[in-house]
Amino acid sequence: MSLDVQQIAKEFALSEETLTRESLRAFLLEQLRSFDAERQARCAKFGVASLAEMDALLQKGAVAEEDILEDFQHVDYLTARIERVKQMLMEL
Repeated sequence: MSLDVQQIAKEFALSEETLTRESLRAFLLEQLRSFDAERQARCAKFGVASLAEMDALLQKGAVAEEDILEDFQHVDYLTARIERVKQMLMEL
């Protein structure tokens, strides 16, 4: 048997809109945690906590560009995704 939004909303005495909004919020929060955990793990490889700190390592020459480039690009991507998810959470 398959449950739908209407049945679940009724079971918990919620409107479908409220259930949908809360479900989206939970999904986005999980994505935020996932992106942030991956970003932290990639930063930790270099003993830093942010993209800016990774950039500082590059600028100082403390790490070779070829050693950090892939992680730097991925942290940049994750940082952008995190900001977008935060924006979507504010719009909910």
